[in-house]
Amino acid sequence: MFSAGAAVGNVQPYFLTQAEVDLDRSVPLEQQPDLQQITGQALQAADVLADFIGGATQALDIAIYDFRLLDGALTDTIVSAVRAAAGRGVAVRLAYDKVQESADAVTLKAFAGAGGDPAPVGTQSFILAAGLPPAVQVRPIEEEAINPGHQIMHQKYMVRDQGTPDAAVLMGSANFTTDAWGIQDNNVLVITRAPDLSAAYEQDFNDLWTTQVLTHTGTGDIGNVQLGVAGAGYSFAPGEGGATEDALAELIASAQTSIRVASMVISSGKILQALADQIGAGRDVAGVYDGPEMRNIVDDWQKAGASSISTGHLALWETIAQHLVAKPSIPFTATGPHNFMHNKVVVADATIATGSFNFSANATRNAENVLRISSADLAGQYTAYIDGLVSRYGTAVRPA
Repeated sequence: MFSAGAAVGNVQPYFLTQAEVDLDRSVPLEQQPDLQQITGQALQAADVLADFIGGATQALDIAIYDFRLLDGALTDTIVSAVRAAAGRGVAVRLAYDKVQESADAVTLKAFAGAGGDPAPVGTQSFILAAGLPPAVQVRPIEEEAINPGHQIMHQKYMVRDQGTPDAAVLMGSANFTTDAWGIQDNNVLVITRAPDLSAAYEQDFNDLWTTQVLTHTGTGDIGNVQLGVAGAGYSFAPGEGGATEDALAELIASAQTSIRVASMVISSGKILQALADQIGAGRDVAGVYDGPEMRNIVDDWQKAGASSISTGHLALWETIAQHLVAKPSIPFTATGPHNFMHNKVVVADATIATGSFNFSANATRNAENVLRISSADLAGQYTAYIDGLVSRYGTAVRPA
């Protein structure tokens, strides 16, 4: 299901829930029996992005981790919008996570190894095959080792007309893929007339664009802005990765009444501790995570042995998981459908936090962004959305 939330000032939320279809895990997305329904929902999300692109008058910068759309209407909608923007003189730049077309790339994209969302190879091939006009500048951002492992350019945002009063940002958890828009659970925010926030996103984009590597990008890119009727805080990793993790944990710890979480995984020790503490304090804590992806992390914790820090994380998770539900998604394969619970959201009383940042310590070393917005209206919509996911995917389950 795709739904447009109620705008809060200049902030327009969109919510995605897996289309009501039966997926066949044995065949790729393009062979699914309910493909028409899946792509129909995905087209609604594509129209939002195309409308955002269509509003650009001077400049459009796109930072995207995973960009792969099925041939036909979906590809035509987005690629035509980009071509049209370039055709009317908009300066378009596209930065993406460079995908190496080899079996090793599939391994690199595994969550446990890369600290991001599982994704098959294909972004580089899709962009090269899209036939974008020469006026569109395209630049791959190299994955690189930032101790202790490989890290990724995991952003999913666009910046429009930075430097003008009409500057705008589109951000959230959704990659630009058919899976993301049709069979995953994601959220997207379109924030218009936001020159200060756009400047922060533009700073991050320029860091990535000029260096073409991840190290130090986002450094100093942290602060607060006013978004019409709502105040907001932002931060970018890896430069401010530690501060981003701290801010999420502190947001959870600050809640006096209720906390809602929708996160693909939860493995950050600080975030686990904050959630467990709030459960111990009797707060109303509920939410949803991705079952198979979290199972991978729990398996790693269990294999690490009693003397490791993983023992403490596992104990915290056993407490937290009693209050959450697991989406029974299809475990990742390179060719199968990818219907993860893909949000990265926390709602603490009247504040929401969302972006590309999975709730893991390893995400602090990826290129990521998080936006925290204080608005009772927006928090109410996100709470209702997460409660709907909880209702759809079942009652609270014991930890795997």
